[in-house]
Amino acid sequence: MLEIRGLVKRYPGAAEPALKGIDLTVAPGEFVAVLGRSGAGKSTLIRCINRLVEPTAGTITWNGQPITGLHPRELLRVRCGIGMIFQNFNLIPRLDVLTNVIVGRMCTLALWRSLLGVFPPKLIEEAMAALERVGIAHLAHRRVEELSGGQQQRVAIARVLMQKPKMILGDEPVSSLDPVTARAILDFLKELNETAGITMILNLHDVALAKAYATRIVGLARGMIVYDGPPEGVTDDVLAEIYPLDAVGV
Repeated sequence: MLEIRGLVKRYPGAAEPALKGIDLTVAPGEFVAVLGRSGAGKSTLIRCINRLVEPTAGTITWNGQPITGLHPRELLRVRCGIGMIFQNFNLIPRLDVLTNVIVGRMCTLALWRSLLGVFPPKLIEEAMAALERVGIAHLAHRRVEELSGGQQQRVAIARVLMQKPKMILGDEPVSSLDPVTARAILDFLKELNETAGITMILNLHDVALAKAYATRIVGLARGMIVYDGPPEGVTDDVLAEIYPLDAVGV
């Protein structure tokens, strides 16, 4: 279970905090879509959960383990069980697909293996299985920079699968993809959620996609939660709160 209490994030020089006392509990196996305008605090919320962004105040607890305040080495261990999918894939373009996937297990590898690219056969086998699962095992030895956006996002998901995560965070994971590819990626994430019980928390821009895939929607506006409930509860009035006209350009 993920528990967030009183989460505040203030960036230096900003007139207002990006997050203003967020309280949120996410149960194992939920598929949560986070909606809101650019600047509402969606990315900050996702990145605070695994401390890619340092919270200013508040607490974050994952399966009984406090994430806020952890020593970097302990934080690395916790992050091994929390996958992260980025909008721009966050891959290493000059390396091949297989090596990029194995990067997902770097937190368990000896430093010399990581530096020399010498990986145990079992790890290579696991990476190939992850690529098979996302449907691109035939691209294992292609350089990442040669792939399409949808293929690169599948590599990123395979890399996350190498972590054997209990939770996957997504920071606009499909916003740079065409509509058909975006749905294909979300179909796969939904399958993982339903078959493996992996908790999903994804920032999404597309309301229709959020309502189609999520079991729960959290709406943010001006750094505060203005809606938290089922997709069918996202009415026009709720959308007006999530996307207030006076927040355009924030």
